[in-house]
Amino acid sequence: MNRTPTIHLPPVSGAIITAMDTADDPCDVCEDAMPALVIGDLDQRDQSAMSAHIASCNSCREIQQDWERELSSPAPPEETAPPEAATALGLRRGHYGFMDSPVGDLLLVVTDSGVCDVSYLANHDREDRFGELEGRGILATERAASVAGVKDELREYFGGQRNAFSTPFDLYGVTPFTRGVLEATSEVPFGNLRTYQGVAASIGNPKASRAVGNALGRNPVPVIVPCHRVVRSDGSMGWYTGGAEIKLALLGIEGVTFT
Repeated sequence: MNRTPTIHLPPVSGAIITAMDTADDPCDVCEDAMPALVIGDLDQRDQSAMSAHIASCNSCREIQQDWERELSSPAPPEETAPPEAATALGLRRGHYGFMDSPVGDLLLVVTDSGVCDVSYLANHDREDRFGELEGRGILATERAASVAGVKDELREYFGGQRNAFSTPFDLYGVTPFTRGVLEATSEVPFGNLRTYQGVAASIGNPKASRAVGNALGRNPVPVIVPCHRVVRSDGSMGWYTGGAEIKLALLGIEGVTFT
């Protein structure tokens, strides 16, 4: 039954009685007023007049029964929004945006848990980065507003106005060893240095300095996790995912120089 419960009669006491008395077909009046009768929105006089008519009219009685079934049936459930692509694919949802910086253009990706990727676009192809993200189980779509917070903090860092990040980082999808290395590296303070061997020792594996270097080379969130503060035991700077010039620039922001 597809009726709209709209009453075309004025909500005035006795209006239905008057309309039935003057109408060519009282059934038309009853049909229009039937929803109001069923929900109890008529005064006693009009309700009695309609009930008397319905008692003698099979057609109006059927209309009343239809409306009673219609108005007593539960409302259909609200339609739920279709799942996002990431959810449908069993991946973690991410959003990305871009920023320019003193070390070149950056791709920034965040999830609900924090920053999951900071990429130097001068030496990383963005499509490759998205492929690596999906390899970690993260599907990112563009939404610049989502990266505004980390962008502001990075600008403050590059401008010499910040020496620690409050935005959390998300290491979802990295190996347990790499996670341990990155979490240890995140503890190295602004303007300080650690060696690869020192980081290896801090995670309980002092002989794994080469593996530590490899893990830092896969750091998905450089600057936020400051792998630029890790150098070789002989005092040389060592390799960096963004290249030697960027590592020098970041250390220079923190007052550390290399000759």
